[in-house]
Amino acid sequence: MVINHEIKTISKILIFYILFTLVPSVLFSYYFADHEVKDNVIQNKSKAQKYANFHAINIENFLGETVGRLEMLASSIKIQDSNLTNIETILKETQAKDSRFSGFYLASSSGDLLISTNPTTSVVNVGDRPYFQQAITTEQTSISEAHIGRVTGRYIITIATPIVEHGVTQSVLLASLRLDEIEKSIKELIHDELIMVSDPNAQIVIKAGFLENKNYSVKSSISISQVPWTISAFVNTESDLAFYNVFLQYLILFLTITNISYLLVKYILLRKKVVHEQKQTEIQKLELIGNLAASTAHEIRNPLTGIKGLVTLLSEEHQDKNSQYYFGVIQQEIDRINGIVSELLVLGKPTSYTLKTYDAKTIIKEIEPIIQSEANLMNVELIISYANVELPISCVKDHLKQVILNLSKNSLQAMPGGGKLRIILEKHAQTCVIRVEDSGVGMPKEQLGKAFSPFFTMKKDGSGLGLTVCKRIIESFGGRIGIDSKPHIGTQVEITLPLKD
Repeated sequence: MVINHEIKTISKILIFYILFTLVPSVLFSYYFADHEVKDNVIQNKSKAQKYANFHAINIENFLGETVGRLEMLASSIKIQDSNLTNIETILKETQAKDSRFSGFYLASSSGDLLISTNPTTSVVNVGDRPYFQQAITTEQTSISEAHIGRVTGRYIITIATPIVEHGVTQSVLLASLRLDEIEKSIKELIHDELIMVSDPNAQIVIKAGFLENKNYSVKSSISISQVPWTISAFVNTESDLAFYNVFLQYLILFLTITNISYLLVKYILLRKKVVHEQKQTEIQKLELIGNLAASTAHEIRNPLTGIKGLVTLLSEEHQDKNSQYYFGVIQQEIDRINGIVSELLVLGKPTSYTLKTYDAKTIIKEIEPIIQSEANLMNVELIISYANVELPISCVKDHLKQVILNLSKNSLQAMPGGGKLRIILEKHAQTCVIRVEDSGVGMPKEQLGKAFSPFFTMKKDGSGLGLTVCKRIIESFGGRIGIDSKPHIGTQVEITLPLKD
C-alpha cells in the first residue's frame, strides 16, 4: 500500500511537471519559431521583389538603350540613299564596336535580306517572322521573342526598325541582340539571388546567379513591358533545419523560464503547506491544552484550595519572619497556578459564552482606573483617546477587559524606567480599532512571529499564554489582532473588531 501510494504521488508530480513545464515550453517554442521563420519568409519575399524590380528596370534600360542605338543607326542608313556598300560598311563597323549585337541585317519590305554582316550561303527571307510583320504594319520598332536565328543559328532576340520614306516603308533594319550580353549585365549586378528570365511559353531565356538550396527559397516575379518576358528572383529562406535550430533555442529559453516558475510555485506551495501545517499544529496544540485544561482544571483547583487553606492556617501558627516569607511565596505560586489554569480554560473553550453588544468606549472607561493606578506605580504616562462616535461591538465584556488589561500590563512591564502608554479607540469603515502603544524596549523582528505562540515568553516568570489567550478571545469575537514592534522604540498591538448595526 505504501509503495502504491508513493507511485501515485510520483505520477502526480510527473504529470504536473509535464503539464506545467514541458507542454507550454514546446507549444510556445513552436509558435515563436514558426512566427520567426514566417517573418523571415516575408522579409525574403520582399527582398526577392526588390531584386526582381531592380533587374527588370536594368533589362528595360538595356533594351531601351539598344533600341535607341538601332533607331539612330536607321536614321544614318536613310541618309545613305540606298547605297548598299556604304550601308554595309556602317553596319559592320557598328557591330565591331558594340558587343551587344551578333549581327545587323537590312531586309526589303518583303523580307529578303539585302545586307548581312554575317556570311550567308543562301537567300534568307524573314518576312514570315511576327516581329517583322509588326514593324511593317506599325512602322514602329518591334522586338521579337527569343528564337534561333536563321543566319547565325544562335539563341537571340531580334530588333526590327522600319526605314520609312515619304510614308512608305522602304526597308527594315534588323539587329540580332545577344542574350549572353544581357545575361552578363545581370550577373554584374547579382548579390545573393538567382534571376531567371522566361518567355510566355515558360521557357528559360536567361539564368544568372546561384542558390545553395533552391528547395528552400522564395520567389517573386515581374513582367517586362518592352518584351513578353517574366523576370523571377529567387532568394534563399530558412530551411527545416533552421526552423528546428530556432525551435531548439526557444525551447531552451522557455524550459529555463518554466522550470524556474515551476520551482517557484513549488516553493510557494511548500511554504503554504508548512504554514498550514504550523497552523494546524497550533490548533491541535490549543485543542490539546483546552481538553487537558477542561478535564483537569477542577482536579488541580481542589487540591490547591486545600493547600492554600493549610498554608493560611500554618501562617497563623508560625509568625516568625522567615516562616511568613516562605508562606507568602507559597501563596503567590498558588495564585500563579490558578491564573494559568484560568488562562488554559479560556484557551480550551473561548466561545462557550453568550456574546452581547457593548460600546467599546464604555468597556475601556470601566477599566481605565485600574490601568491608571498601575501606570502611576510604574511612573508611566497614560493617554487614552476615545472616538467621537459610538463603537457597538459583540463580545464578552469581561473577556475584552481581560485582553486590554493583559496588553496594558505587558506594555507597562516593557517600560521599567517609565514612558508613555497610549490606548486609542477609532472607527474605520465598519470596524472598531483599538490600539495599545508603548514606548518600551520593543521586540526584535525574529521574535514577532512567535508572539502569539503558546508558551513563548520573554519574561522570567511569564507563562507564555497571555497573548495566545488574547488572540483566541479576539478571534472568537470575529476580530483580528496584530502586533508590530521595534527594539528601543516601542510596541503597537492593534485589535480590529466588526461593528454591530
